[in-house]
Amino acid sequence: MDSSVAESGKCPPPVLRPSDSPPLLLQAALGIVALAFLYLLSRQNYLLYHGIVEIFSVVVSVTIFSIGWNARRFAPDNTLLILAVAYLPVAILDFLHVLGYMGMGIFAGRGADLPTQLWIAARYLESISLLLVALLLGSGRRLRPGWFLATSLLVGAALIAVIVPWPIFPACYVEGQGLTPFKVASEYIISGLLVLAAFLFWRHRQAIQPRLLFLLIASVALTVLSELSFTLYFDVYGLFNFVGHAFKLFSVILVYFVLVRGSLKSPFESLFRELARELAQRKASEEKLAATNRELNGFVATVAHDLRSPLTPIVGYADFLRQKWQDHLDVEAHELLAKISGLGREMSDTMEDLLVLARVGRLEPPDEPVAVGRMVDGVIEAEAGRISAARLSVETGDLPDVCLPESLLRQVFANLVGNAVRYGAEGGRIGIGGEREGDVVRFHVRDHGPGIPEAERGHIFDLFYRGSIGKPKQGTGVGLAIVQKIARHYHGRVWVEETAGGGATFWVEMVGSCAGSADPSD
Repeated sequence: MDSSVAESGKCPPPVLRPSDSPPLLLQAALGIVALAFLYLLSRQNYLLYHGIVEIFSVVVSVTIFSIGWNARRFAPDNTLLILAVAYLPVAILDFLHVLGYMGMGIFAGRGADLPTQLWIAARYLESISLLLVALLLGSGRRLRPGWFLATSLLVGAALIAVIVPWPIFPACYVEGQGLTPFKVASEYIISGLLVLAAFLFWRHRQAIQPRLLFLLIASVALTVLSELSFTLYFDVYGLFNFVGHAFKLFSVILVYFVLVRGSLKSPFESLFRELARELAQRKASEEKLAATNRELNGFVATVAHDLRSPLTPIVGYADFLRQKWQDHLDVEAHELLAKISGLGREMSDTMEDLLVLARVGRLEPPDEPVAVGRMVDGVIEAEAGRISAARLSVETGDLPDVCLPESLLRQVFANLVGNAVRYGAEGGRIGIGGEREGDVVRFHVRDHGPGIPEAERGHIFDLFYRGSIGKPKQGTGVGLAIVQKIARHYHGRVWVEETAGGGATFWVEMVGSCAGSADPSD
């Protein structure tokens, strides 16, 4: 076809369900009416007919590109979007084809050959793009749209350059003779590329929706008929030229349906379905995780209770033997019994800590705020003996009240203050304070001991982890894990910083609101 712009594009609204589009008979009737109107228009003023059809084609092609380019990040498969990207340089070639059409008077002296050359160039680019899409369909490979667009624009620019400013492109139409052998052969080659693309689409039909496959192959078939029509005309205003443009127009409409539905609507439907499925899976996973956590906590509590029960008599019997038979036991026997008693108490402490760890999340927040300052005073009083022995001084600052279970808060401060006493420098200070920001409270316990090596700060909250600072086997290795679990359960966190001048400052951040409004998330 020489003077007509083959377009590639889309026009009307897409189709998601049969009810979203007019009935098939109505569509056919509208198509017949449109075809009749265009034929009458071509008989009255062919140049106007050609201009309307081709400008419409260009607008649709640019629309296709715009939709495809902006939807490129959402489609799981970008092969159809690659086709959309290719329509920008095709639209540019088709627009120049309209401007150069015989009778427009814009490219004076170039006759009917220039628009025919531009038409052939656009069709080559369009058919090769279709073939590339057909080759990629179902392969799982993703082209970079930006790279493909740049390549298509460069190819389009090169074609324009060898047609308009440097006319070295083979002649396609000779005045008085009609179509050249190159033009006719090109139409057959383009038709062959399109037929091959249609065959590949059919071969990979499992990778595309049946409705889209039908529309795509129908569009390719109309384009082939259009190209074949353009091998038969002698007059650029003749019947075969009209038929070729009409076929091309309807093929573009079908491409529009394919690209809008396949590249935009269906992916978004799939996207929302995937999001809904992902949310359902996540909810199921969270419920399963919560159930697993409950089972694990119950298991830990049961094991800790069952192991702690026999420890009491073991420790008691060891102490009894040491006292009852102290005059009859040698030094080694005394040391062994003392070791049994010490290890038993250590294991009992560990079991007690594990029970506390398992209870986190089972307590409802209180209806009234907990007086944290008074509660911390009780913790300090319980540690008074060790504090005095280490000649430590304790300074307390502002401790805002918070609506969290008092027993859990006591565990937090008991562990942090206990660590500060255990690792603080003899004769040093321990600082306890807090601050409030809305519903968020942050408490800190600061010591001036050896501090926490930076390499260990990411592990000290792990269960059973014991740092390298301090006496061997000091503590159970569960206390800081309890603090972290409590903080996380109440939407907070715990971390450690270096104290200015040496030492460690532990921070605990939690969200506390009264009347049971805390949202467990452990």
